[in-house]
Amino acid sequence: MAGQIEATVETVQRPRLRRLLEYWQARRGDRAIPGRQDIDPLDLSWLLGNISLVDVVHGADGPRYRFRLVGTRAVQRFGYDPTGRWLDDLPEPSYRQHIFKAYAEVLQRCLPLVERLDMLIDERTHDYEILRLPLSSDGATIDMILLAADFFNPDI
Repeated sequence: MAGQIEATVETVQRPRLRRLLEYWQARRGDRAIPGRQDIDPLDLSWLLGNISLVDVVHGADGPRYRFRLVGTRAVQRFGYDPTGRWLDDLPEPSYRQHIFKAYAEVLQRCLPLVERLDMLIDERTHDYEILRLPLSSDGATIDMILLAADFFNPDI
């Protein structure tokens, strides 16, 4: 998979991410995008360590992204916890730029997107699929992104 594509039950490879997508779809009902208030963490106990929440802060210079919550498995995997920090603060410039573009695409397309990544970050290979799901408290403006990563080589 090169870049992000629209996430559907057919395009998401990892079963746990497909399950999360189905949950997101059920929670949105007939709306285009559900809100954070529609997501119950207790419903996602089977995936909590892999889930992250990113605040989208809209400003005059464009959106900024702040990590509200980063799952413990992602923190262990990448070796740092960006919870409470801005995307601008991530230490790896190429990965930071990649994430910025991915989040911007979620905002532009207003769709759940999935991506398969096999990247070298801080001299470690990370092979995973990531699902990015838009959330909107007012039903129109994306103000949060719910994401989950599922690693193909989880033992590292």
